Order: sequence, then structure tokens, then C-alpha cells
Amino acid sequence: MGIFFLLPLLLLSIGLRGRRMKRQVDVWGSWSEWSKCSRSCGGGVSFRQRHCYSQRTEGPSSCVGPTRSYQSCNVQNCPEGSRDFRAEQCAEFDGTEFQGKKYKWLPYYGAPNKCELNCIPKGENFYYRHKEAVVDGTTCEPGKRDICVEGVCQAVGCDNMLESAKKEDKCLQCGGDGSTCYGVKGTFDVASLPKGYNQIFIIPVGATSIQIKEVKPSRNFLAVKNVRGEYYLNGHWTIDFSRVLQVASTVLHYDRGSEGDVAPELLHARGPTTEPLVIELISQEPNTGVQYEYYLPLQGQASGYSWSYSSWSECSSECGGGFQSRLVFCTIDNEIYPDYMCRNKPQPDNNRTCGHQPCPQTKRWKTGEWGSCSASCGGGTQTRSVYCVAFDGQSWQGVVDDTECMAFAQQPRRSQPCNVRQCATWSTGPWSQCSASCGEGVQTRTVTCRTQQGAQAQDFACLMEPKPSATQPCLKENCIQEIGWHVGDWGLCSKSCDSGIRTRQVICADGDSKFYSPETCKAIQPQKPATLGSCNTQPCYLPQREYSDDRSMLPGTTMIHSTSGNQHIPSTKDHSINLFPVGWESQSRSPGSHQLSFSQDSPAGAGSQDCHQSPHGCCPDGHTPASGPLGRGCLFSTCHQNRYGCCPDGVSAAQGPNNIGCPQYYHDIQTRQNRPTATTPAQPSSECRGSVYGCCFDNIASAIGPRGEGCLNSPNYPQIAWWPSMWCSLGEGESSLDPLRPCIQCLSVHGCDTHDSGFVDTLGHAGVCVMHKSS
Repeated sequence: MGIFFLLPLLLLSIGLRGRRMKRQVDVWGSWSEWSKCSRSCGGGVSFRQRHCYSQRTEGPSSCVGPTRSYQSCNVQNCPEGSRDFRAEQCAEFDGTEFQGKKYKWLPYYGAPNKCELNCIPKGENFYYRHKEAVVDGTTCEPGKRDICVEGVCQAVGCDNMLESAKKEDKCLQCGGDGSTCYGVKGTFDVASLPKGYNQIFIIPVGATSIQIKEVKPSRNFLAVKNVRGEYYLNGHWTIDFSRVLQVASTVLHYDRGSEGDVAPELLHARGPTTEPLVIELISQEPNTGVQYEYYLPLQGQASGYSWSYSSWSECSSECGGGFQSRLVFCTIDNEIYPDYMCRNKPQPDNNRTCGHQPCPQTKRWKTGEWGSCSASCGGGTQTRSVYCVAFDGQSWQGVVDDTECMAFAQQPRRSQPCNVRQCATWSTGPWSQCSASCGEGVQTRTVTCRTQQGAQAQDFACLMEPKPSATQPCLKENCIQEIGWHVGDWGLCSKSCDSGIRTRQVICADGDSKFYSPETCKAIQPQKPATLGSCNTQPCYLPQREYSDDRSMLPGTTMIHSTSGNQHIPSTKDHSINLFPVGWESQSRSPGSHQLSFSQDSPAGAGSQDCHQSPHGCCPDGHTPASGPLGRGCLFSTCHQNRYGCCPDGVSAAQGPNNIGCPQYYHDIQTRQNRPTATTPAQPSSECRGSVYGCCFDNIASAIGPRGEGCLNSPNYPQIAWWPSMWCSLGEGESSLDPLRPCIQCLSVHGCDTHDSGFVDTLGHAGVCVMHKSS
């Protein structure tokens, strides 16, 4: 009885315990319905979810398995011309202000996390993460099937289904075994290539599973162009970074190390290609080898002429309908031919519509231009208009309430500080002393830009007002000029022998070439330097000592000072006749000074007195008054330019050597004939003139050697004698012989000057005369 009584109690206890244990077990609820597909085409994702039911109050649930389940949906291809799905997501941020600017955003695929929404502003070199995850169903990389789900890249089979194990072979056949195509493999290993672009091979139309890579890292680069010569990659010596580009209706991936990294370059594409691609190597160093591999179909390859076409261009509109175009051309054997060669085959379209998706209605902030600053310095404020507008992707639809934009982005600021620099003005220092003690000089001062507190600032802070001048001219009393006799060079001698006359100019002037009356200089230096001097006083059978031919007057002058204790400054040479620039010591200037052409001694007389009393002094003839300074109005003689120079009067031109044609010439000849002297040689005899070595010094006996050998009573001169040789005629067109023109040749270590009126070396020393025949 006791046993039967205890048995129900035991069963009740076990039942209660079991019931309590069952309540503590976590269980899954049923799955929900599948959600809406994330995309309308191109392989979207839908999900379903379930809940874990538990009576636990602490600790995690014990349900095993995922909360969500995913499946592919809408795996059909999008219509031709549809926009890239990731590009659509980046375009949502077009026109919004970003760091003070508005950009057009493009997708960026180079970030480490392929499922973040990273976009790059068009024309810039940085990218920005707008969202932590792209929309489910967005491809992880262009040209590949894998898609992003909940921010994670998930594998997709070639049947576009998630978690599918189906893969495509090298021929792009889903689940195929590679039997429908054949591979083309090789290595381009020519080591020595010319510097620059070198074509290595051509990938034909229809190639799939393309892969090109360097065997080893190098400083060479791969380049891609089409058969028309247009570069798709690394053309015109411009090297791109790693990037993805649409080429030949496929996606070409270009991978290389970042700048400074040494890594082999890699090109790969899925294909199939719709135009031939020319692969080049930009050679900068020996080629380490380029491996290539691609596959071509066994069947269906076009024979003969066929159409090729490039990738479609970017759509002209982001949404609401746009246009795309591509190049279509006729080819055979990877070369272009005229289109009529392919007329027997249907020609592909070269344009199409695109961007058919409706433009989304969005709300965006729109800002106006900044207004002018309220202050030019010291801190001001400028404002702009900020308002919310509706945007359908193509145009602005109108202004809406600001609250509608606040749900999308933070409102841009309406005001900002401006011209925050401190106010500053120009500050000037005192003028310096004049740089000259007399006459014109310059004064300087400091000009600095300073703030209101007195601190020095940069000059641009004061540019709102004109900068004061830092220099100005200054004028002191006129400088006192030194006055003195100005002596010119001696002119040519009037005669080559037997006492000639030469002249020079002696002028009263100051250091500025201002002329004064002779009385002014006589008050300072009573003894005026001579203007006339004797010259060539030697006998006529000796060489002349001073120039007497038709040479121009040698330039140069000398200043003679008479005031004791002054420092004399050498004069400078000048080709001018009337101006004598020279350094001067300060002396008092006569208050009654005036400009004169020049001063020269002249014979006393009424005319002479008149010209000296004229305001501008006398002309070179010594008696004609000058009509202006520097000898203005005077008739200057040009006899010094004559072949035979000037006569002793300094004005007349000689008609021949030894003052022939001058007023005193015939008087001198007559004197020599009446009183022959040692200085006047006799007329040479015809006998000695016809000898080999000419006449002796007496012009009678014939010499038996070139240096006067055989001649008696040779005169004992301090110089080496000049021996006359054969006498010559005056020149072409003259019949008479000139007894004063021996034909001789001067030999001297200094070189010789041979002239009609004398023979001396260039330094004025006597030389050796060698007889010769000459006309």
C-alpha cells in the first residue's frame, strides 16, 4: 500500500521537472517571407529572417543557426546602357557641399574594403567613404561576379546564385571543362629593346581569360592601345596608377606597385574582347620577360573580314534617358580596312540609349556666393544664402522647407569670419642727409608696414593704401669747379726737316668742359702754355723726328695746373677736338664766366681783340668770333686730312712733300740752291742713279754695297745712317723725278713707318735702310 502511494508522487515529481526543463529550451520561430529584392536586375539579394524564442533572462540564447537567410534574385542582365550600380550610389552625393566645394562623385575600387561605398571626386586625387556598406547585390569588383551582402563580399557562382559552386572555365562556359577553346601562351623575352614604346604582341578579337604579367619587377611598363593608335593605358609617357578601365567591351584590370614599390605589373581581363588590343612594353632597362596567356574559341571565329567595336562611351545622362556611342570598324588579321569590305555581314550599332532609370527625387542644400566682408581688416563677417531645393537628378525642381533637407545633410553655415588680419598702416622714418655735399643728390628713409600696436607686419597687410616713397632728390649749392689751362696734343709738323712748325690748342676751361676767357686762367696761372713749337730741326738727309704726313691728329689732352698744393688728376683721352673732359680740383669760379669754343694765341689787332671780347671767344684762326659755344659757326680747316698735311700757317693744304705748294716753299728751295749745306744733298747724278746700290751720301759716287760700302767721307752721325738707294718717280702719272723721295726699305726691330716725307720706325728710332727697286 505504501508503494502504491509513493509511485504517483514520484511520477508527479518527474513530470513537473520535465515540464520545467522543456520551458527552458530556446527554439527558432518560423521564417518570415522573403524581402523585396535589393536590385531590379543584374543580381540582387533578398532575405528572410526568424526569431529565437527563449525564457532565459540571462545569458545568450541557445538557438543554433543564422538569424537571416539570403538568396539571389533578379539575376537577369540589366538592359544595355544601364548605369553601373555602384556609380548610382555615388551619384546620390553629387552637388552636395563637401569641404566647401561641390563635386561629381565616381566609384572608387582601390580601397581595401571592397564593400564600403568609397567614391572619388571627378578630377581630384582623393577618395571618401560615404557609407560603411554598399547596397546588397553590388559587385565587389567590376568585371567579377562576387557581390556584397551586409557589407561582406560573398561568392557567387557563374549561375549568379549565392553559395553556388558552379564556376566558368577559361572559355567562359558556366560549368564547362575548357574544351570549347584553346589557349595561347608564351613569354616575350627579348632582352635588348630600344628605349621607349615597343610592340610585343596583339590580342585578337574574341580572346577570353586574358592575363599578362612581368616575370620579374623592373622599371619597364606595359601599355595598351587599339589598332587605330589610340592608347587606353600608359600612353604618351604618362604612367597610370593601378586602375580598372572599360576596354574592348570587357573590364581590364591594371595592377602595379605603388609609387616607389618594386612589383611585377599585371594585366588581366575576363573577355571576350570585341576589338584587337596592341600590347606594348615601355622599355627603360633590359627586359626581364613578359608572360602572356589568353584563350580563343574553337568554333564560331569570324573568317575573313569582320566587324570590330570598342567599348561604349559614358552615358550622357545619369538618369531619365541618355545616349552612348562606340566605334565600329572593319578588320582582318588585326588590321583596319574600309567598311565596305565588311558589307556582307550585319554591322553592329554604334549608338544606343542609356540611363533609363528614373531620376530619384532628393532634397539638397543649395548655397549662394559669399558676400563682401564687413571690414577690410581686424575681423569682419560675410554671409551667403542657404536654402533647400528638390532635385530629380537632372534639374532643380524648386525651393522646399529647410526641414526636408535636414534629414539628408547638415545645413551649411550662412556666415563666416573674414579679413581677420590685424589692421596696419605705412610708417615712415626721417629723411637722411643729402648724398651730395653740392649739386644734386638723393635722400632716403625707411618705409615699413606696422600694426596699430606698433608691431612690424608684412607689406601685403598695407597694400590697401599707397606706399610712400623711400627716396627723393635733394639739391645743394652749385659745386665749385676748378678752372685751368687745357692743353691739346701737338699737331703735325709743317716740314719733315730743316725746322718746321707745329701747333696745339690751349683752352681755358673747367671740369665740365665749360670754357672761360683767357684772362680767367691767367689770373690763376699767368704763364699760358705755348701754342706754337718748332719741330723736325734735323737736316733733310736725316729721318724726320715728328710726324708730318697726312695722319690725323692723335687724340688726347693734358691739363696743366698752376695752383700749388692741389692734387693733379690725369686727363682722359678723347677723340673730340673742342671738348676736353678731365678731372678737376675745386677752385673758385669767376662770377663773370661764360662759355667759349677755345682760346688760342693770335696776332694782335683789331680783329683779334674783337673775337676775344665776343661772348663765345675766337675760332681756330684766332681772329673770327665764334657764334656759339664749342666753336659753333667757325670754319675748321681740313688740311690735316690732306695727304701731305698742312702748311706752316695751319690752314693751307700742302700740295706735295716738304711743304710743296705752300707760300714759303719756293723760297726755301731757292735758299737751298743758293747756299748748299750738309743738310741739302745735291741732285743725284744719272750715273749713280743707274747703279745697283744707288748713290752715296754725296749723290755723286755709286755705292758698291747695300749699306753704303765703297763710299768715302761717310758723315759721323749719332744714328745709323739712312742710305739712299735708287731714286724713283713720284708715282703713276708723274713724269719728273723727285730728288727728295729715295726708294728705301726700313728694317727695324720696332717696325717702320715709311712715308713720302720721311722714314722712321714706329718708335721714332733710326733703322737700317735696304736698297731696292720700286715704283
